[in-house]
Amino acid sequence: MQQIVLGIDIGGANLKYASSCGTAAAREFAMWLTPELLSQSLLEDIQKHFIDHGTSPDELAVTMTGELADCFLDRKVGVEHIVHQTCQAAETLAIPSVRFYGVDGRFHQAKIACESPDLIAAANWHALANFVGREIASDALLIDIGSTTTDIIPISGQKVATDALTDYDRLCDGSLVYIGCRRTPVCGLVSNLEYRGISTPVMNEAFATMDDAMLLLGHTEEDASDCSSADGKPRSRVLAANRLARMIGLDRRTINVHDAKILAHQIIAAATEQIAHAIQQHHEHHTWVLSGHGQVLVSKPDGQPTLHLADHLGNEVARCAPAYAVARLKFSKTQ
Repeated sequence: MQQIVLGIDIGGANLKYASSCGTAAAREFAMWLTPELLSQSLLEDIQKHFIDHGTSPDELAVTMTGELADCFLDRKVGVEHIVHQTCQAAETLAIPSVRFYGVDGRFHQAKIACESPDLIAAANWHALANFVGREIASDALLIDIGSTTTDIIPISGQKVATDALTDYDRLCDGSLVYIGCRRTPVCGLVSNLEYRGISTPVMNEAFATMDDAMLLLGHTEEDASDCSSADGKPRSRVLAANRLARMIGLDRRTINVHDAKILAHQIIAAATEQIAHAIQQHHEHHTWVLSGHGQVLVSKPDGQPTLHLADHLGNEVARCAPAYAVARLKFSKTQ
């Protein structure tokens, strides 16, 4: 019987799962609010995932960014917490092997992960690029835009072609841009918004996020049951307009959905421009591989050769791409 590896990408806002045989699932998980519930959430998700598919995993391959959550004093504390909680869930489920992916391109046991937290912390970008280089495009620029960040990763000769391995180094060289298609605060993108011919300074408050601009312009779907917005109210276009209005000291009484779309266009344009500037620093790579659900924020030059990860993996698996990457990378080592 073929061995099954379940890849898990443990983020600060989401848990993503994908198996080496191509199944995938994702759910929201606010690490910064309930880190103590991680083990139980993993346990429930793994049980549901494999009950639904009639099988069980032989091992877990894990990557993470959730250690960055500010509920942890530092990354070491965060890595240790995630490692222990993951191993606890695996033990309860009688999964015999758990390995953690590092920016050295290797999988490590829990003890090594805890002893070398900077090797394990925020390594999911490396796992995805490693997988893409091996299985999708041997020479390319991977551009992955998620809900929180954008990763811009050169790949050469099937290998991750950067010496910048930490978040700090990647921020410095432009390969990590802290802009995503959902959670980025509007005040982190623009200092002014033009409204009725007047350039108005925005309030430095988290009244609205990129998600509101995406909603208003139809780049993402409304969901009245989802209240993970800046004000905790439903993710509807009408309420998104109200949230954007607050950024310039107004509200729904003076700004309607049509007016708010004018603000949304400016916000999207600012994000696209900042991402494009970072991409230009890595322009020597001919083919682009686009990943993540924020691809609308990529400004693609005419004639730019481009591959879409979803075309190769399918939308469901592509949504959980780093989890699938560690599953495939670990699976290849067991064959």
